Amino acid sequence: MNTIFYEQSGKLLAAQVMEQKEHHVHAKGQGSSLQKIKLKDVLLQGDVNEPSSQAIALKIDEMVAQADLPFVWECAPDGVFEFGELAREYFGSSASVLEQAAMWQVLHGAPIYFGKKGRGQFTRQPAEQIEIALAAVAKKEERLRIQAGWTDELVAGRAPVEVLQLRDAILQKKNANDITYKAVLAAAEQLNLTIPQTLLHAGAFKNAFELHRATFLAEHYPKGVAAELPMPQFSADDLPLNEALDVFSIDDSMTTEIDDAFSVQALDDGRYRIGVHIAAPSLAVKRDDAADVHASSRMSTMYTPGEKITMLPDAWVKCFSLDEGTVKPVVSIYVTLDVQADVPMGDIESKVERIRMAANLRHDVPEMQLTNDDLNGERDDYAYASALKVLWQGALKLSAQRDAMRGKPENNNRADFSFTIDKAIEAVPVGDELVSISQRMRGSPIDKIVSEWMIFANVNWAQMLDGLRVPALFRTQSNIGVRTSTHAQPHLAMGVSAYMWSTSPLRRYADWFNQMQLLAAIEHGVTAPMQAPFKAKEIDLLKRMSAFDEKYKAYNEQQNRMEKYWCLQWVNQHMQDAVYEGEAIVVKEGVLRLAQVPLYIPCATLPEGLPMQSRLKIRLSGVDWVALTVGVSVIDVIAPLVTVTDTMSTSVEEVEGEFESSDLSDLNETLDATETSAVDRDSELLSAVCSETTKMTETTETQ
Repeated sequence: MNTIFYEQSGKLLAAQVMEQKEHHVHAKGQGSSLQKIKLKDVLLQGDVNEPSSQAIALKIDEMVAQADLPFVWECAPDGVFEFGELAREYFGSSASVLEQAAMWQVLHGAPIYFGKKGRGQFTRQPAEQIEIALAAVAKKEERLRIQAGWTDELVAGRAPVEVLQLRDAILQKKNANDITYKAVLAAAEQLNLTIPQTLLHAGAFKNAFELHRATFLAEHYPKGVAAELPMPQFSADDLPLNEALDVFSIDDSMTTEIDDAFSVQALDDGRYRIGVHIAAPSLAVKRDDAADVHASSRMSTMYTPGEKITMLPDAWVKCFSLDEGTVKPVVSIYVTLDVQADVPMGDIESKVERIRMAANLRHDVPEMQLTNDDLNGERDDYAYASALKVLWQGALKLSAQRDAMRGKPENNNRADFSFTIDKAIEAVPVGDELVSISQRMRGSPIDKIVSEWMIFANVNWAQMLDGLRVPALFRTQSNIGVRTSTHAQPHLAMGVSAYMWSTSPLRRYADWFNQMQLLAAIEHGVTAPMQAPFKAKEIDLLKRMSAFDEKYKAYNEQQNRMEKYWCLQWVNQHMQDAVYEGEAIVVKEGVLRLAQVPLYIPCATLPEGLPMQSRLKIRLSGVDWVALTVGVSVIDVIAPLVTVTDTMSTSVEEVEGEFESSDLSDLNETLDATETSAVDRDSELLSAVCSETTKMTETTETQ
């Protein structure tokens, strides 16, 4: 059979000649149709004693597989040579057409040994180069062998030492070309798991808690949680010291970042001058300096049960925290209060100054568990009684103003939950500790004092910046939900015309950022738009706004994830024979909440027609610590409907709301219920509750 051989895509193809012209041939290859092939493209032509092109290809592949490459290289002449020439040297002087074709394929397929120099022409590679190339190939094959072995171990549930050493780097995908990462990826594909789940399966993590924590830290704290910054090169000595003030703060006992405080001065005319004082770390900061870059990379202090990762290093916090007995720089806002007047407040003034901290009050100690009667009556056997009574009256006035703007009173019938992990104070939880969870209803008089006066500061400073046309990270709320904006708009749910976060600069970047802009506004007044660190419509301003929102959302999701883990740990502690029986409350169609802890559980088997707040007896079993889910079945309906006075009353607001600090150090930072449109207690719960976001018109947002 008259056969031609031609190159196509690095392969030598054979075709049977049907008709030959002067410059081309018509030939039939492996397909049934005729091909027109130019003679200049033909590498070889001759008679081949094979029945078909397919048979020819198989014969050539067989000869190529049998070729001894080192010997072929030895047979090759120096310099450039033609493939047929080498075929005759290797196979013999009468090398057949098939043998010549096979030699072309050998030479073409062995770039380590031979280099291509032209059509049908080759040259042999230098011996030294071949040695290096072969060593590289051997090394690659050995790496693939090692990789395959690690993959097998991972699939079998064992983590090689090499994988353990690079665990966190694998989570961060720092080097996707590393064989350890490739081994884990291959194992994940075989197991049909994610990479984190595969590492847990193989024992790279002690438990699911360590997995959840490490996965989060790998993404958001790739350089570790230690916060390192040079000490601030700053002196506040040139700021005026307001010695006339008796300044005190109100926080939880565990709070270490004290960034807000109060003062109350009685005036001669029966009125009072109220001062809200905010720590001023931004005095020591310039845009894009090391501290600003660090704070903007973290965006917030991160709170999870039993652990706090601060936005700023402890040394920085100590420099500016309003600790008892210290003199610290602050940004203050003052207002004159007349509790008897129809217009109770006026003469608002903002200034930068130093204050001396007289006391750090702790609202969770028994002596500070004050009632409305305590603050409205004659009882005065508690610290700062007279000042707190004045602040209370002012808080009532402020709340009433917002209620009037909103058109209805605010609902504070929501609960905070405190998680106590049985561990050493400074230790990081490991996930198997005992946990206790306690409940505290919001809306106490002390809560109201703090929240209303923080809102007052945030509203007035937002109005100041808006009036001066100084951009900031404002918070706005409309029918489409809460969002961050660079220009002020009403926050309808709170009943205010403008709002921004500014009273927690030690633990939240939005407040830090806004304080930098606020300092420029206080110092420069009408020229502040030109003097402020960030100008309107700056691209970097929009980038920081977006980055803050994304990071804050991620932190909230992790906080909720860890709270859910510890809720499941609580359930596990109270199981008998791997089953927990207790009470739950219907918070939404298809969604339950345990009566004692904030564990929200999708339940597709709820009896039809149950109203919200119905109380049920349920059974839980089968905790999935990776997915953070638990199986649920309804045993009985205890009460079709609970009353609104029930201390465990739950609403859609509670489902969607965030618990910003598990140790209650942030009671004065409670966010409005619509703040977290994408924060949920379970991924399945998200779709169930998001539809309610725009319906909610009532919220409490402070600091």
